[in-house]
Amino acid sequence: MRELLLWQKYRPQTMYDIVLPERIKNNFVNGLDMNYIFHGRYGTGKTSLARILIGKYTKDKNFLEVNASLYTSIDILRNDIESFCRSTSILYSSDPMKYVFLDEFERASAQFQDAFKAFVEHYSKTVRFILTTNHYDKISDGIRSRFSSVNFTPSLEEEKLLMKEFFQKIRNITEKEDIDISDDQLASLIKKRFPDMRSVMVALQKYKMSGNIEAYSNSNDSLKIDLYRILFNKKMSYDQIYHFLMDNFGDESIDQVFQLLSRPFVEFMVEKNQSVDKLFKCNKIVAEAHSKIETKVDPIILAMTCIGEMRDVLQQS
Repeated sequence: MRELLLWQKYRPQTMYDIVLPERIKNNFVNGLDMNYIFHGRYGTGKTSLARILIGKYTKDKNFLEVNASLYTSIDILRNDIESFCRSTSILYSSDPMKYVFLDEFERASAQFQDAFKAFVEHYSKTVRFILTTNHYDKISDGIRSRFSSVNFTPSLEEEKLLMKEFFQKIRNITEKEDIDISDDQLASLIKKRFPDMRSVMVALQKYKMSGNIEAYSNSNDSLKIDLYRILFNKKMSYDQIYHFLMDNFGDESIDQVFQLLSRPFVEFMVEKNQSVDKLFKCNKIVAEAHSKIETKVDPIILAMTCIGEMRDVLQQS
């Protein structure tokens, strides 16, 4: 069933499936001609474009993808990445170049980043690298000087054009999926969640499944309540909670979880007059977890830990 989720069904397969400024598309008409750092705010298409350029969905290139937020040690560079770069592929590829994609690179350790500089130069003739980051300032100067940077955060003028393209792309999807939502409702939804395509798809999924015209306006409220129910549901397993977070937020938008567990959760508990005496401990847990969102800790693990600790507090008799 998870394979049928809208955000997975309509995952971009080519560069032109992504809503991007023309300056970015024009830069990659001929593919990857050098090493790049893709930087900018969440949901702007950095990871999607990187995966397309390295050939993840075409199987036409020899590539390696590494989540640098999970594998931050220099060992991953010495072992997995170097082994890939030195190996001779037995798979058919129309492109003799190899490609390495390091996602969320700002979370890589200082030792990793320092060693990576010489590594990139050593394989300059046979390998192309793409790094993505939401925090360009956390990447060392030595690496930035060796890579061409592309800023994915649109200007105000670009945003106006992208919003129109974004609307038309989503409208085409609603027609294919027979989702009856008015232009005004769809425009309002996109305005709130732009440029995060995945977030829009999740909201439309809920709207489609409910069959209720009011589901659109209440999609955020519904998601919030589902999250709060997890905190009190003793039977919900780790695996179920993990998939809930991935399906509704993903590691790119996990900050929304902490926002929902902050003041909205306090207001919810006070209104319901439920476990109000435990709010101080819960607030502390959320604040400590949220403060680590910019560190090298995997955001999904942060959210899972936060939810687990809050459940322990709230489910105490």
